[in-house]
Amino acid sequence: MNYKYIEQLLSKYWECKTSAEEEQILRSFFSQDDIPDHLRQYAPLFRLQADESRFTLGTDFDQRMLDVIRREDLSGARTSGLGVLRLIVRQITPLFKAAAVVALLLTVGNVAEKMTVGQDSVGQRSGAEGAYVRQENISAQIKIIDQTHSESSIAKADSLKETTKSTSVGTEQPASKEVIR
Repeated sequence: MNYKYIEQLLSKYWECKTSAEEEQILRSFFSQDDIPDHLRQYAPLFRLQADESRFTLGTDFDQRMLDVIRREDLSGARTSGLGVLRLIVRQITPLFKAAAVVALLLTVGNVAEKMTVGQDSVGQRSGAEGAYVRQENISAQIKIIDQTHSESSIAKADSLKETTKSTSVGTEQPASKEVIR
């Protein structure tokens, strides 16, 4: 027997393009006992759909649900002040959660800003400009230290020359290494 039509319906089914009537054809086909081997793997799916379609809620379902809702209303929020309070808290809780998230975000943002932005009143700058100013300050301090060090070294060398000249005027001995340093 040729099952080409069933295979075409299956391919349409997997692409979600079948109509309700075509799906009913597939359910009735797979509910049979005589199914070819290459299509047998799909039988449980369509049999389950056929079995589930038999279950209904019943005609009194709506009435039973309304009775349950009425019982909850009478025993809960409408008769006690505590029930009203619970209802209000239940409705306001999402607002408290949203406010907590906003407060957390503002706190984290404020901390991050304090960490990255210096206080201009104290003379600190932030970012690349602050790094450049700090670099220039350090360079200027190094130059001052170098100048002071070289001036003191020159002064020491001059004084050593003077002392070596005065001690070696009578003798032709070279100055010792310790004195030159």
